[in-house]
Amino acid sequence: MISPINQEEFSQNIHTSVVKQWFNNTDFDYDASWVSVEQGDISDIDGFIGQGYGNYIVYGDSREKRIDDPLNNGDWEDFNNPEFPISPSNNGSNSAGLWVDHEWNEGIDQTLNTPSIHWKQNITMPVNMSDYIITSASLEVIFNATVTAQGTNPLAPQVGGIERPGDYTDGDSDPSPYPEPPQFGIGDFATFYVLISDIENNNIFQVALNKTTDLGRDDPEVTNYSDTLLEVIPKNVLISYLTSVLERDNFNFTITLGIDIYCEDNDYNVDIDTWDSLIMRSFNLTFAYKKKINQFTAISLEQAGKQISGDNVQITNAQLNFEYKINQTWPYISSPNSEIRIFINNKQYNETIKLSRAEDIFQEVFQDRIDVTSFISKDVNITLSIQVYLADEFGLDEDILISIDNIFFQITYIELTSDISEEPFISRVLLIVASIIGLIIASYLVAYQKILKYPKAVRKVRKYKRTLRKGKPSVEILDRKKSFDKEFKKELHNTSSYLKGKPTGEVTPIKEIKLKKSPQGDKNL
Repeated sequence: MISPINQEEFSQNIHTSVVKQWFNNTDFDYDASWVSVEQGDISDIDGFIGQGYGNYIVYGDSREKRIDDPLNNGDWEDFNNPEFPISPSNNGSNSAGLWVDHEWNEGIDQTLNTPSIHWKQNITMPVNMSDYIITSASLEVIFNATVTAQGTNPLAPQVGGIERPGDYTDGDSDPSPYPEPPQFGIGDFATFYVLISDIENNNIFQVALNKTTDLGRDDPEVTNYSDTLLEVIPKNVLISYLTSVLERDNFNFTITLGIDIYCEDNDYNVDIDTWDSLIMRSFNLTFAYKKKINQFTAISLEQAGKQISGDNVQITNAQLNFEYKINQTWPYISSPNSEIRIFINNKQYNETIKLSRAEDIFQEVFQDRIDVTSFISKDVNITLSIQVYLADEFGLDEDILISIDNIFFQITYIELTSDISEEPFISRVLLIVASIIGLIIASYLVAYQKILKYPKAVRKVRKYKRTLRKGKPSVEILDRKKSFDKEFKKELHNTSSYLKGKPTGEVTPIKEIKLKKSPQGDKNL
């Protein structure tokens, strides 16, 4: 928090007000200064500068998978049902589809040996389905069937063939006054079905089924089902099952078509059950899927600006606003909480902007510039981050582009300095006098160190030494004789008025007398 300016300090100092647009390239005229930072699933989003805007793209995609290949194209592989490993009499594929026929003589107990046949095809998806959401699904499977309803014995045809409740062998249709008990429990039937599973068959789901109910009935005789639809599970359940098997392997899953044949043994062991033709005619599975946008994914455009430093600086104001738009209506129903967030110096501004508010033309985020002074600190690089935050998981069928422009981020601060021009005149005079005194003291200290700290005799010697070093000495040095003659003549001149005769001008040399030193060293003895 910026401390308020001290009013007394403000009045006694020069204050320079500085107003700056703090960040560079705020109109995104070139590809610099701003960096994009992602979090979450980075395949969902991207940030870039282009066409004069700062851009956030949320990647959408919409695809459809259709499996409706002809059932005789060789893509379907037959194999035994592991639960009922006995195969029907015959099976194959032709232009009609995938078929079986079967005949069973009820002289042998087959309660645990229901014949069954499976065909499977592995399906490979073109994309990683962990990044997609299945949004719709439909399944259509058609079969037909032909059976022999009655036996071949002309004397008792009602005894043979496919037995169904209501037939003579059920006991209820016995015309005699003493009906016999039923000769079977639930009768004979065929089951057509579709399974989907992961490749390893760990998760197996039945998604379509038709179990014959009256096929093979004697009266009225039903010997044929023409092309008939299997009953399919509800759409939302089908989507759930497809999603589940693709979660184990994000690219592959298996479709299995099956036909089970149940032939119940009658009390009359002369019955022969004849399934002339059971055919899977066609198969069509279609499902649509969209790009999955993962919850809490975010993309930011960020810039680190300069610092504001100095004890003499006071930050007085900081304001922010910018413009934004979206290229299409945001999918509010599937993602109502997604929004734009603002961070200054890594602190989030408390107000956010819902993407559902965005329009396809630029508008200001706030009606007025917002005050963000409390977010600004000295001695740190001031940073700004504008983030698109995706708060929900949802499916997106096409790209959405969000753009920002014309960022206004203005900081005002004051620099304080001493104001000499407004001080009293006497203060300026005292300052000048103090400067002169300081100069004198400094000069004296220099002279003292170089000259004045030495005694007078030493200073003279040092002076003569300097003179000798500079050139010829100013004093002439004479030998002893010349010096004596000079002094003698000087004395004669001073005493000539007392002499009677005229001096001859010649000096008779005086013989030098050597004196002996006294034991005490007196030179006068």
